[in-house]
Amino acid sequence: MFTDKKNVLELISLLKAHSIEHAVLCPGSRDIPIIQGISQFSDISCYSVTDERSAGFFALGIILSLKKPCAVIVTSGSALLNLHPAVAEAFYRQLPLLIISADRSAAWIGQMDGQTVHQTDVFHSLVKYSGTLNEIKDDTDKWMCNRVCNEALLALTERPFAPVHLNVPIGDPFFSFKENCLPAVRVINRLLLSDLDKVIFKHRKIMLVLGQNDIDYRLSESEKEALAQRFTVYCEHIGNAHCSKFIYAGDGIFQSITNHNTNLHPDLVISLGGHIVSKQLKQFIRKIECTHIAINDDGKIYDVFTQLRYVIKASFQDAINYLCRIDNIKNDLHASKFAFSLDPKKTVIPYSQIGITKSVLTKLDFPCCLHLANSSTVRYASYFKLPPFISVYSNRGVNGIEGSLSAAVGAACAIPDLLHFILIGDLSFFYDMNALWNVQLKQNLRIILFNNSGGEIFAALPGLTLDERSGKFVTAEHQAKGRLWAQECGFKTYEVTDNDGFLKIFDEFIRNDNTNKFMEVITDKTKDIDALKIFKAQLKLKANLD
Repeated sequence: MFTDKKNVLELISLLKAHSIEHAVLCPGSRDIPIIQGISQFSDISCYSVTDERSAGFFALGIILSLKKPCAVIVTSGSALLNLHPAVAEAFYRQLPLLIISADRSAAWIGQMDGQTVHQTDVFHSLVKYSGTLNEIKDDTDKWMCNRVCNEALLALTERPFAPVHLNVPIGDPFFSFKENCLPAVRVINRLLLSDLDKVIFKHRKIMLVLGQNDIDYRLSESEKEALAQRFTVYCEHIGNAHCSKFIYAGDGIFQSITNHNTNLHPDLVISLGGHIVSKQLKQFIRKIECTHIAINDDGKIYDVFTQLRYVIKASFQDAINYLCRIDNIKNDLHASKFAFSLDPKKTVIPYSQIGITKSVLTKLDFPCCLHLANSSTVRYASYFKLPPFISVYSNRGVNGIEGSLSAAVGAACAIPDLLHFILIGDLSFFYDMNALWNVQLKQNLRIILFNNSGGEIFAALPGLTLDERSGKFVTAEHQAKGRLWAQECGFKTYEVTDNDGFLKIFDEFIRNDNTNKFMEVITDKTKDIDALKIFKAQLKLKANLD
């Protein structure tokens, strides 16, 4: 029988799955659920040592003799602190020591309750990984517990070796042993790039997701063609791999796919590159049953789709080269099914932020750099295709509104022979307006400020209803204009209030005439939201029409 503590069950199951074969067990009360579970397995050799100071070094002796990792399990409080000398020794000798500490509920730490100390990250720089397996109350807790435990056990066996610490809070009561067997758990494993084809050949509906790619290797046209022949490729603008045979506009596509469109559900997702903008894509993959393989430079676990099964440590270029060479792939997930039945270029959108965004992007038909600020700007831009000679940048590392303008200005100063177009909303602009107060400015900036007197995207959040008073605070309503500041900074400025006004000045605006230019597009936030709804209503997948 096993404990009913779900975080402990997850831990024990993964210790077994990751082939931890040796454990030193120290007596106590709070670690009883862990010790009781581990001791059930004949394939885990258990050793009893009372003194934690000795137990840590005892475990090091096992590691040295067998050349395998060893776990040491201790109870809460000062028991964990007594492992410090052994942990330091293991760190400086690069030995794979796994420290598992039972802990009390965080609420009681510092409240004069027995055997409670701050145990999280207690070893600081002496471990290569430190994680907490919080008690599981819902599916998100379970996913996080599983991910953290997988991360720790993968880190334990990756060179250079070093100690790894898992802290396991166990609340009262904890003496209930009701479970007959351990649960099935998701195991995340490492995979060599050279073995990727073996996994691919086991699947018939394969999606390749190309994430943000700012400074890495850029795909050639022949590589794009090779990938499109083998996989269903999803790539946003910030992936900088524009191709007519790739699918794009995730929020438009994946919100249209229902649970009944199982023919559009991939059974294998391979991700490569950095961040993904589309929230709908993330939610779509999280809800279906599939295998996710993440390929990245550092070999770390990035489980954004909550379906991760394999991690491959490889460079972007090496991965692309390998994927382009795999032949005889049977992929029944056809990219043509993900195409919009309505050409966005021919779509009539009322004057609005998304309408002007469409007009701008469909008119950029020459080499330039496009910088997309966060929130609505980067999302609206994703609906419209771009030619392959445009480079796209956006601050998607943290997705904050700060710094979008400054980063774009810096890029424009570094590459003065190209025009740099910056699409930015009003809150992002005013937050970062000092970016224009810069003596290094070149004459290659084209700033398009969408000003609807507040954060329209917050008011458009699905299911959100705000009264007039709270709405003003959430959307940060204002009456500020940006043109006067741009003029002070040497820009030629334009104001646009309707489609005719935009069309009248746009050719002049994009002309490369050694002048920085600033266009302020004045819209109404209510009409912006209505225009977005009209546009989305016109977008339908071919698959939904078949």
